[in-house]
Amino acid sequence: MLAQTLFGQASGVKPELIMYRHNSSPGAIATPVVMNDILGTLKWNGLTVTGNIQTGASIRSVVTNPVAPGVLQANLIFRTSGVGGLQDRMIITQTGRVGVGTNFPTFELHTVGNTHTTGNFYGRIHFDKHEATNDAPNTYNDEAYLELKNRAALTGGMALPASAGNQGGVLSMGPGGTSFDHQLFFGANGVYNRYKTGSAADWSSADWNKLLSSADIKGTPNRIARFLPPDNPSSKLGDSQLFDDGANVGIGTITPDAAYLLTIGGTMRIDGKTFVNGRLGIGNPTPAEALDVTGNALMSGNATVGGQTQTNSLNVSTNATIGGSTSTDNLTVATNASVGTNLNVAGNTTSGSLNVSTNAIVSGQATVMQKMSIGTGTKSPTYNLSVQGGIISDEVRVQLQPWPDYVFENDYVLQPLSAVEKYVQANKHLPGVVTAQDVAENGLDLGQSEKVQMEKIEELYLHLIALEKRIQLLETENSQLKTAAEKH
Repeated sequence: MLAQTLFGQASGVKPELIMYRHNSSPGAIATPVVMNDILGTLKWNGLTVTGNIQTGASIRSVVTNPVAPGVLQANLIFRTSGVGGLQDRMIITQTGRVGVGTNFPTFELHTVGNTHTTGNFYGRIHFDKHEATNDAPNTYNDEAYLELKNRAALTGGMALPASAGNQGGVLSMGPGGTSFDHQLFFGANGVYNRYKTGSAADWSSADWNKLLSSADIKGTPNRIARFLPPDNPSSKLGDSQLFDDGANVGIGTITPDAAYLLTIGGTMRIDGKTFVNGRLGIGNPTPAEALDVTGNALMSGNATVGGQTQTNSLNVSTNATIGGSTSTDNLTVATNASVGTNLNVAGNTTSGSLNVSTNAIVSGQATVMQKMSIGTGTKSPTYNLSVQGGIISDEVRVQLQPWPDYVFENDYVLQPLSAVEKYVQANKHLPGVVTAQDVAENGLDLGQSEKVQMEKIEELYLHLIALEKRIQLLETENSQLKTAAEKH
């Protein structure tokens, strides 16, 4: 056994208890301690039964680094005895770190397991860098975690938007019982919250929602708020076009006319019905008539003027002048006219949007969104434009795709003339060309006919090119035969 010497001074100006460790054999010169040597142990023993002494607790120090002249690094380990005997409970390392439940603390105070304090806590809260996992309250109660997280790792219901930033601090709270577990994400543009019930680790249905703050809620006094883009759903509130100061209402203005209950600062469109029990002035604030229009008027629905019944879009029982000084006809339009529904000119009935029973001259461009029939009677046209009679035009352009340049592609299958001959003899028309009977019954599609004709022309050119190559080959062979014959 190694000799151990205990130095003690129980009283005096410097009472000390010194346990001195060195390595040597009995009678030999003492040698220095080495790493992992126990410098000394202080034990508390007790008699459990007669002849049996057990250690209940101990404090010991162990060398932790290689020893150098004048340098000795060691820790202090606190042990208590449980059912399984002495176990390490707490350590103070050579650098001053304290570990509880671990002999390898990575922080100044490092605990493994739960911690609790009944007094005030002063200091800094540490962020765990569990950035790539979606760990959240799942197995603990009455606890909270504050961690650094990658936004993309926090999967679940509605995801955090990219505007929240790539990383943020996450505060996870699990009060326990049947309460809700909550998480707060401190992002680049505010704080987001999600929650779930119970203690299960499944957050698949938990949606992230932003907590609105004064930075998100801004507006003009008396201006009604609306949700702002670009996020959808939006998490910001701002001004709308509606203004209400308790006395007057404005749309598109924050300074409504005090003389009127409603002021609209822009163009207004009404798609449904509008009922006016009093006078209505358009361009005139004090109309003398039930309807007073001092400027232009455009009506896309029905209008009845001076008539008891309304069978057409515009029913005028007397003359109507629009933009002209005099009216010799029932309707005189000096400028543009826009008709939203049917218009009947010199006809008793209207079966189309525009029904003209006499001649019509259009000196400008005409735009027709539906089908047009000219000279075909009142029947609905089968085609977009139906004309009974001749058509004269300086130019007709047909846009057709695809054009038969595909004939010149390498993968195009060109039928031999022998096959074309058999087809013509059997069908009395070229392959792909409409028959005379079809033209008589259904008319001729000019665009399709021009396309098929071009296809046949291009095929014919291919046959001519091949024929010319064969002729040239035969001429060359004939010339060679003549030369050979002349030599003999």
